[in-house]
Amino acid sequence: MKIEMRKDIIYRCIGTNFSNGILACGYMTKPNKEHSQHDFLIDYYSCFILLSGSGYYYTEEDHKIPIHAGDFVQRIPGVRHSTEVIPDGRWLEFFISFGRTTYDYLNSLNLLPDIPVKKVNYDDDSIQRFNRLLEQLKEAEDSKLPSLSLLAQEIVLSTLSPIQKASPKDSMREAIEEACLLLSLEMEKTISLEEVAAGLNMSYENFRKQFRKWTGTSPAQYRIEQKMKHAKLMLHSGMSIKEAAQLTGYSDTYSFTKQFTKTAGVPPGRYKQDSNNYQMES
Repeated sequence: MKIEMRKDIIYRCIGTNFSNGILACGYMTKPNKEHSQHDFLIDYYSCFILLSGSGYYYTEEDHKIPIHAGDFVQRIPGVRHSTEVIPDGRWLEFFISFGRTTYDYLNSLNLLPDIPVKKVNYDDDSIQRFNRLLEQLKEAEDSKLPSLSLLAQEIVLSTLSPIQKASPKDSMREAIEEACLLLSLEMEKTISLEEVAAGLNMSYENFRKQFRKWTGTSPAQYRIEQKMKHAKLMLHSGMSIKEAAQLTGYSDTYSFTKQFTKTAGVPPGRYKQDSNNYQMES
């Protein structure tokens, strides 16, 4: 896929705390040296994939690291750094930004690199996913932003650890990946697992068997886990327990609280309080 040299960005925020609620992405062109960023410091997480062009990344200790097309570059919250653009008019990046608490969570699980620049692979499918995220983020209602935050995180993590293209014998992997995506969207709606299976041209029993084989859990439990991940983001962003319950498809707070406590190990009220305390300390 040919990538247009265009600037196209969107910034949104979940809740009112920008450092923890920011959700942004887009294409950035940097045609000349004035677009270099020296002694850059932000209090949220951002990363970009350099699609075209080259330059340098300077660490806080002024260590110089070359950047080339295909490199994944991290901007760690609270870490001063610089990026220098080689001004040949070729620089094009796709960036994704999300909140500091989200970064802290992913980093605590060792899901993000401990180096600022890392070579990754991307292809036409990756570009299409970037484009879809950008368009969805432009059009989404505020209530949909937690879902898109999870999608943005998934794109970052899959870019860092890409699953190789499936050969014909690996078509099942692709089917299960598609099922995981379907089960991670529209948390407020009730979806039919039988319809998901039918959409993948599989019987329901075979779908359940293969899904558990590939993911280690059942489709129903996977859906619940995704709902609770969304709920955590909503509570992080300042939403009430009632709102989080409604936006994850629960008709009453009792059922939601029971499931949240079972999954997270603490009631949503306690989780929300601990989250607020963490944000104030940060």
